[in-house]
Amino acid sequence: MRVLLTRQPAQAGDLEAGLAGTEVAGRRLRVGFLPLTDFALPDDDGPLRALLADWAGADGDAAGPVRSDGSRWLVLTSPNTVRALRAVGWDGHVPAGARVAATGPGTARVLTEAGCDAAPWLPPEDRSAEGLIAGLAALHPRGARAWLPQSDRARPRLADGLRAAGWDVRTGLAYRTVPYPAQAGRRLLDGAADEGRGDVVTPARLAEVAAGTAVVLTSSSAAEEFVAAGLTPLVGERVRLVAIGAPTRDTCARRGLPLLGTAPTPDAAGVLAVLRAAA
Repeated sequence: MRVLLTRQPAQAGDLEAGLAGTEVAGRRLRVGFLPLTDFALPDDDGPLRALLADWAGADGDAAGPVRSDGSRWLVLTSPNTVRALRAVGWDGHVPAGARVAATGPGTARVLTEAGCDAAPWLPPEDRSAEGLIAGLAALHPRGARAWLPQSDRARPRLADGLRAAGWDVRTGLAYRTVPYPAQAGRRLLDGAADEGRGDVVTPARLAEVAAGTAVVLTSSSAAEEFVAAGLTPLVGERVRLVAIGAPTRDTCARRGLPLLGTAPTPDAAGVLAVLRAAA
């Protein structure tokens, strides 16, 4: 069985590794990629640099001096946020009195690759915005401060939830989500990793895949681009869709994309649960 993930080979990680070679109803999975979205630095990255400097206590503005109580949090919600910070000069150093929060092991892995010199805090179970809010609020019941670099398509739930919990939150644009591929020189991901990969399917070639191919929509943005690329008529006998996460599921419902199911967790086990239930 062919399984295509709507991201780039450069984003491959635990999800792909966990799916590759696994069997569903006696059929071995072959994992490939259907890149639909890409990620680019904003045209003006000055505000992102200022946000990073502010968190580190380097610019002396209203955020005040560095405190030693661990209440200055850099909250990172995706690996691409880490890549954006690296692109504007962050060397991975976490100043004394500051901490880093990551939403999951994928973001933590890219943090390690970026040279982060402090272990990030991760939510113990629920990796959604609600889980992150609950975990951080439990650490600082009376509130703390968060610097939150985000995508241009980020929902306000995390920032609003932390503010409701008494936190002082500063947000900033880290990167833009654009149709694949992004403009050379602004891309966050290594385009060379896509070249020569036989497991990459372009939108124009999706109609040629074997009937029953599963396409895993890894984000709401991917679902939107799936529709924008005119691929909706292929859903059914040719392509079966699996959504990761409730936001992606809701986007599919709004855009009229029928789903095989929604992965209960954002990992290989969650995707396999949907595929095996359908089989």
